[in-house]
Amino acid sequence: MSDSWQQGVGELLQKSRISFLATEGRDGPETSMAPYAFHRGLILLHLSGLARHTANIEQHPQIGLMICTAESESHSPLALARLSLQGDVRRVPDEQLATARSAYLKHIPEAEQLFSFADFHLFEFTPAVINWVGGFGKARKISQQQWQQLSGGVALPGD
Repeated sequence: MSDSWQQGVGELLQKSRISFLATEGRDGPETSMAPYAFHRGLILLHLSGLARHTANIEQHPQIGLMICTAESESHSPLALARLSLQGDVRRVPDEQLATARSAYLKHIPEAEQLFSFADFHLFEFTPAVINWVGGFGKARKISQQQWQQLSGGVALPGD
């Protein structure tokens, strides 16, 4: 990873396709894995209505999302770059569905078949709190302005 946090975030988002989703369940916090992509600076999640995380989102649309560098034998787990985000998620509006679907499939082409399943829906996540850890001792909070500049200025997956 780079010494520049902006470049480090861009590199992480270019290399990663997996996020870890935290929702509020009936018995407390629940976590799951969800592939993600970008569209108009928002994070897209394609989720099944049969999954507990989707039921949780319908009750409590505030979620946490973690995007992390894949573990490797050459790096300490403490040094892995990661983004921790909190915010609201909602279904992609019908008028934006075609372009959001295209953006999602550009990054996650393996999901195309899932779009034919009636229980899958595309959601957009708007991060409100964004924290970056670029490795041990390299942490910072990213402001909304910085996030908008980054998500608009870096060729993010799906955009």
